[in-house]
Amino acid sequence: MRMHKYLILHKGLQVSPYLLCTSVLTFLLWAPHTLFADLSTLERIAAAEHEVSYVGVRLKTFSSSRGTRTFEELVIHKSPDASYRKELTVVGEPQSFGGSSSKGEHRRDSRRRGRDEERRDRRRKERARNTWRQVRSLFSEKEIKLISQNYELEKSSSTENIANYETDILTITPKFAGRPTKRIFFARENGVILRVEDLDAEGVLREMFVYIRISFDPETVKHKWKTFQKEIKPEPRHSHSISLVEGKKVLRTKPIQPEYLPPGFQLQDIRNIKDKENTIHLIYTDGLLGFSIFETTNKPSRRSDRQNRGASVIELKGTPVRKHQRGPTHAFDWSSADIHFFLFGTMPPTEMQKVVASIIHKAKQK
Repeated sequence: MRMHKYLILHKGLQVSPYLLCTSVLTFLLWAPHTLFADLSTLERIAAAEHEVSYVGVRLKTFSSSRGTRTFEELVIHKSPDASYRKELTVVGEPQSFGGSSSKGEHRRDSRRRGRDEERRDRRRKERARNTWRQVRSLFSEKEIKLISQNYELEKSSSTENIANYETDILTITPKFAGRPTKRIFFARENGVILRVEDLDAEGVLREMFVYIRISFDPETVKHKWKTFQKEIKPEPRHSHSISLVEGKKVLRTKPIQPEYLPPGFQLQDIRNIKDKENTIHLIYTDGLLGFSIFETTNKPSRRSDRQNRGASVIELKGTPVRKHQRGPTHAFDWSSADIHFFLFGTMPPTEMQKVVASIIHKAKQK
């Protein structure tokens, strides 16, 4: 919406006080309305995940270090705690997004993968097609609050129908450089998400899903749930939330948090990992983007040649740090103050190195 200001000039080039006050009042009334209207759209989308049940089939595409893959998934959603997906088919083979390579490089990559890795891929695909996985709700209350602080929200109408439903679009764009953009197409009728597009800081589409069929009919959902309920097994919890005080007991020393966080980021959670002694997981987010830090006082396991492939060693604050990259994900591991750290995320590497350097600096003061 554009606001046009009409200024009437009088003697001495003075602005009419009445029209100036009217313009200021119009802006004050209009701007908050627009801001809160778009925030309420995000809240409506989040509420729909709690209130609306559905069953559908969607296509999901994502990019990784090995290329781009598209899956067809069956989704049954009764509530945020009872929402599951199951892979039906893999559409096509991985397609490289990293540019062209020489034939020699392709041959070396093929030899490196070998038959064992191909067999692992086949076993993974077979497990995926026989396993129901829980679908996490996109937005918690805390994430919505952080998104409203760190991103611009804009609702717009769409002329596109998805799965025969009219849609509107909520575009979430970053206030800070190097952050992602998210485009959410949701059903105009009930607010359920029908398509999500995740674009990186350069505007490259990294992940998306879109429903090609979906039903909100309660009887259909009830029937499908009854049909597949015996197959659906809730995934065991591998970790649970703890406090910093409890984290100290698990780690057997005081956890070290970064002195530097990228603008808008906050500590979201601290997790105790079930199968890893003396290890905690710290999760940081700005609402959409996140990074994780694992801290352990256990002796780090020896990394395989495959894990070390492509890694480099840099020095930060006098400490050697191993740096890795897998597609859009950057990772760093090092040891400081008898704690072994592993940090990873899709933040710009320069920002992540600042986080690493701040942890090293704090560890030296411990």
